[in-house]
Amino acid sequence: MGAIETMGLMITHGAPGGVILDSNQEAAEAFVPSSEKQGKMPSQLEGAMDALISVFYNYSGNEGDAMKLNKGELKELLNSELNDFLTCQKDPRMVEKIMNDLDSNKDNEVDFNEFVVLVAALTVACNDFLQEKKKKSKN
Repeated sequence: MGAIETMGLMITHGAPGGVILDSNQEAAEAFVPSSEKQGKMPSQLEGAMDALISVFYNYSGNEGDAMKLNKGELKELLNSELNDFLTCQKDPRMVEKIMNDLDSNKDNEVDFNEFVVLVAALTVACNDFLQEKKKKSKN
């Protein structure tokens, strides 16, 4: 298990359940979404972080715990926000498989940390695809 500390955030990887983030109040305040700050335009990455947080909480809690997505909420989020990803999948049980893969604590719900794992994995896969496409276009 390894750990990295940056800007007051302790990022532990290799732990059971994946990546663990521990933060202090000061570091967390540095990343308050731009919509909460006055008069300052967010950077592109801050905007992306703000969007990720907003998307999760727009779908969570409609049918239970406001801090988690149940299977129905996850399905609604995926259908609305990642429709192209879902439509190119051939497996009709894809949402169920994603839920099972993300739900590291097996409580039949996906919390924000588990959701971020999906977004990170999809982002890495997209980057790999684009880099491969770029290499092929050079040849």
